[in-house]
Amino acid sequence: MVNVNDILYNQEEEKDYRILWLSREQDIAYIFALTCEKMPVVASLKDIERHLSDGTLVKHHTDKHFKAVSESEISDAHKTIRDSIWVIIERLVSQEPAIYDRNQRGKMIVDLKSQGIEQKSVYRYLKRYWQRGKNKNAFLPDYQNSGGRGKDKTFLGKRIGRLPQYGGAASKNVDEATKHVFNKAIKKYYHTQQEHSFKTAYELMLKDYYTKPIKQTDGTTRFELLDASEIPTLRQFRYWYSKRYNDKEKIASRKGQSQYDLNYRPVLGKSDSHVTGPGAQFQIDATVGDIYLISQFNRANIIGRPIIYFVVDVFSRMIAGMYVGLEGPSWTGAMMALANAAADKVAFCESYGIDISESQWPCRHIPDTILADRGEMESKSVETLINALNIRVDNTPAYRADMKGIVEQFFKTVNTKTTVFLPGHVKPDMAKRGGKDYRLDAKLDINQFTKIMIQGILNHNNDHFLDGYERTEGMIADEVEPIPVKLWEWGITHCSGALRTVAEDTVKLCLMPADTALVTAKGIRFKGLYYLNERAVFEHWFETARAKGSYRVDISYDPRNMGQIYIRNLDGAVFERCFLADWENKWNGKSLDELVHQQANERALRSDNAPRELQSRVNLNTEVEKIVAEAEQMAKQTELPASKKERTSRIRENRADEKQQIRKKEAFNLGQETASYEASAPDPSEETISPTLAMIKQKLEERLKNG
Repeated sequence: MVNVNDILYNQEEEKDYRILWLSREQDIAYIFALTCEKMPVVASLKDIERHLSDGTLVKHHTDKHFKAVSESEISDAHKTIRDSIWVIIERLVSQEPAIYDRNQRGKMIVDLKSQGIEQKSVYRYLKRYWQRGKNKNAFLPDYQNSGGRGKDKTFLGKRIGRLPQYGGAASKNVDEATKHVFNKAIKKYYHTQQEHSFKTAYELMLKDYYTKPIKQTDGTTRFELLDASEIPTLRQFRYWYSKRYNDKEKIASRKGQSQYDLNYRPVLGKSDSHVTGPGAQFQIDATVGDIYLISQFNRANIIGRPIIYFVVDVFSRMIAGMYVGLEGPSWTGAMMALANAAADKVAFCESYGIDISESQWPCRHIPDTILADRGEMESKSVETLINALNIRVDNTPAYRADMKGIVEQFFKTVNTKTTVFLPGHVKPDMAKRGGKDYRLDAKLDINQFTKIMIQGILNHNNDHFLDGYERTEGMIADEVEPIPVKLWEWGITHCSGALRTVAEDTVKLCLMPADTALVTAKGIRFKGLYYLNERAVFEHWFETARAKGSYRVDISYDPRNMGQIYIRNLDGAVFERCFLADWENKWNGKSLDELVHQQANERALRSDNAPRELQSRVNLNTEVEKIVAEAEQMAKQTELPASKKERTSRIRENRADEKQQIRKKEAFNLGQETASYEASAPDPSEETISPTLAMIKQKLEERLKNG
């Protein structure tokens, strides 16, 4: 239902109309376009309400033209102006609906004209009255819109502004040409990453645009400043800049948009403002620990600083998962931390010799949403996490660590309250000349440091009082202390649940990098290695690949151990393990990095050998051509049969003769010092005894003689 003074927006005309008067009995309404182009027109009230229903008209709930001003705020001078106009208009606007009818309105205005009031002024007052909500204050002056606030002044060649206080020539006016120079200088010298001072930018501008070349006696050229009357002052330059650019543009131009967003933007919200309960959002991030560790295998070796991952539940500030290792920041490190978030924490702590109850660390779930950095969570592997586990992954913009303020705050706590007391802690004076090398103080290995992190997490989850945590009305009514484990328990009971429990193997499978492998006749080929699987053998995958061609299957793999891969079903919840084929066992337990490195070495060896192999092929071709040429020459000297048929009809007999000759030539003839490949028949008249037979004969004769 519409009423007088309602403002309706016509979406087809893109105009606002005010309802000035209506009669439901007569089904009419007088409406006025707030653009003040025309006088009021009559319309059907039913048509207006029908257009409101179908969306052609939309009712505005605010009136920007109406002046709600207290009488105490109006000056006497403005009241005088308002009241003087009201005396003229009041008797016209009070005659409704006659004033909206064109003919009757014309007669009323003619009567006023006879009293010396201009007709144009009356029409202007009426439009102003109807535009501003049919009230007396519509005639208050609009002096706030007068003047040139925010507008540049124009000059007609006359010098403006005050003269120099202590004498000297006046500076030039800042005209359009000067503003153009100012703008170029700002972009070139001030809005840059070099961060020149404003005065330096001014001086560089003078060098570029307000100097003239002067030839010196030695033939060189020196640039001298123009007269002071032709040079803008630093004050003019600064004043123009303050009008042209705001603080945001200045900071973003000089330090970059990312730095502005991180360190200078207004902080108008909170990172947990839309979180409804435990598991609604986990934040994950990594940092480099401020401590040096030693090897657990050889405690004399320093292995550097660890990478620490934390997964934090935004609602309760509970640390839901963690990982300490040497991976990352990368997907592998994030994968381990997320897998830990879904793992049984009692068993996890037990593996490090720490006994806890499930109530001390009750997190073994996957969340509804994960907020992370772009780097780790923009890989192809995230697609499986999203599709199989139905987890939404939100990535913060680049260089916007502040958007994960909750997990970032915990990193700060770890480095200031935990690692600072440990041997091998990085201290500020380490990089100074003569400073102590604290790396040599390292005493903890990665397992021992992980135990300390677990103890710190248990302390945080169960006993840390969260200063500044905004408790809800329900929390206050239930007297819930702002301690992570208590907030978690309260949220599980009272808030909409977003937590889900999934089998650890399934979570790990979905967190592993996803890829495709090729089923071939030799096995399942992935990264150049071949894998076998009982199901593949039983279902004759390899025979199918040989008969119909290779085909692809979806797999997951752990890049730290290429000894097995996992074939995933469509839903990602079931998997088949594949093991390396026997001839690939040398890669069992090796990482993908090692595999890629070795494959690169083999390609390098092949590349290094390529010139030698090519030269050998050239030599081979040369020898082949030489032998062929010799054969062709011998063919020319051979007398051939008269007909082709005669030559080809004895191929079988020729083959038999050739075979017999080759046999005689290749027959073994043992005992000869020199072998002859020419067949020669022995002379039966001569007794031929080889040296070996002669020696055997001599030995037998000696044995019989002595026997």
